[in-house]
Amino acid sequence: MLRLIRRWLAQYDAWCERMGFVPENRRCCAPVRYDEDDARHPVQRAARMKACKTAAEDDSRAVDR
Repeated sequence: MLRLIRRWLAQYDAWCERMGFVPENRRCCAPVRYDEDDARHPVQRAARMKACKTAAEDDSRAVDR
């Protein structure tokens, strides 16, 4: 039974790929939920942006001295 489900899932995945239903082709207006440990999650993205902003500020302070 499990083998049958895996085969159907593989066929479905192949069909989705043929039809263009892949994450790279999704519409920007479509809502997407990401796992919390995914780098694309809004909380993770905000933390990265904050870290980049802090690093940029530190670099600009070092240049000013």
